[in-house]
Amino acid sequence: MAQANEVIKDRYEALKAFLLALGDDVQIKELKNYIAFKRIRNFACIEFSPQAGKIYAYIKVNPGSVNIIEGFTRDVRNIGHWGTGDLEITIISDDDIERAKPLLARSYEIN
Repeated sequence: MAQANEVIKDRYEALKAFLLALGDDVQIKELKNYIAFKRIRNFACIEFSPQAGKIYAYIKVNPGSVNIIEGFTRDVRNIGHWGTGDLEITIISDDDIERAKPLLARSYEIN
């Protein structure tokens, strides 16, 4: 996060505000490689790729239950990554944050 440009930081702040607004029980834990949002268990893990200008959200939603959109969502069940979750969401624009909100809310609800 420290290496991220202002655009990525602003997108993260918008994402963070949305995730915290999902409920009073949401907690944030900043770890070395990602930021975890959790209730009792993690429901979203956020990673940054400042060089690529991307934010990755890993969520606990079954990838088989969503329409995988190339460049936006990806099944990472059999791919090593930091954080918790089987579905990766790639955020490169403000529109991507809006598209991600229903999936993020779903992860919150089922965890």
